Amino acid sequence: MYVEIVARPKRADKDKYGEPKQRYQIMLTETASNELDKVSEELGITRSELLEKAIRQGLLNQVKLDASEIEDD
Repeated sequence: MYVEIVARPKRADKDKYGEPKQRYQIMLTETASNELDKVSEELGITRSELLEKAIRQGLLNQVKLDASEIEDD
């Protein structure tokens, strides 16, 4: 069995965005978690920082739902 040890990405500065970060818990599928790990490792940043950047860059606004996922009130 071969195990490669990779340095953990540097944690983001606490006040990088002018406000302190808080801890939140989210639930993801294994597929989504693996993709988050893969991309954050490629960029050399933490999962938390990747999510922060995606949100601040407006990438969540690009998410679209198909009709089957939209609930009628």
